[in-house]
Amino acid sequence: MKLVLSLLLTVVISSSLISQSVNDYKYVIVPEKFDFLNEQDQYQMNSLTTFLFNKYGFEAYLEKASNLPLDYKRNGCNNLRADIVESSGMLRTKLRVKLLDCNDAVIFLSEEGTSKLKDYKKSYHEALRRAFVSIEELNYAYQESGAVVVEEKPTMTEKPLVDNSQKEENIVESTVSSQERVGNESLSGNNVLAVQSYVSTDGAYEALTAGSSIQFFENSQKIGEVTNVKLGARFQVTTTQFKGKGYLKEGRLIVERVIKGIADPIEMIFIKK
Repeated sequence: MKLVLSLLLTVVISSSLISQSVNDYKYVIVPEKFDFLNEQDQYQMNSLTTFLFNKYGFEAYLEKASNLPLDYKRNGCNNLRADIVESSGMLRTKLRVKLLDCNDAVIFLSEEGTSKLKDYKKSYHEALRRAFVSIEELNYAYQESGAVVVEEKPTMTEKPLVDNSQKEENIVESTVSSQERVGNESLSGNNVLAVQSYVSTDGAYEALTAGSSIQFFENSQKIGEVTNVKLGARFQVTTTQFKGKGYLKEGRLIVERVIKGIADPIEMIFIKK
């Protein structure tokens, strides 16, 4: 009888969480350190979490990343905060992925991902990937009409009938330096890169495009990043494993890899996953 009641309670809680759709939120912010670990990005868990969210359609960033979107900074309630909850035992690693809004209300809690591997890093990675099966099944797609917006109330000195929207835009624009406006044109118009996962044709590397940056991974570990990417323009790629000139063409990411001792660059092709 207790088991039946427990199962019913789990179903009710899960239904309640899902009713508040993650589709209403534009970004996922991942902390640089999870509470159950001792160091920032220990075992590359924070990097892997960010990577997996982006892999399954979200636009995710580490909380102190240099390329955080401008509208995220203006409206902190337009994003979800990610957390990993551990309930491991002696023989098994157990992890859940949790998403919270700006008021610390739980919007989504994943199914438990488990692993019996003895190596800490491998065990955490396996359990996290299994927990992300629930994230994948959400089929996330941001719905702008349902976005959470912080309503700005006029102060006593403001005149309610005056339209301050243009003034606010000018203030926001003035906070962006001239260098950022020139070098970061990819943040506006059609130059914004879609959130898209790529894999090299030899399967050795992965890449992730989002906003104005491209991140490169090997075995889910970040090995490099390119920022201020502009569509139609070539850019310098430098990672711990390779370097060269890169560009996007016909749905593919191409890196002309420079190898010491070889005169001509070798073309690395990344295709969409």
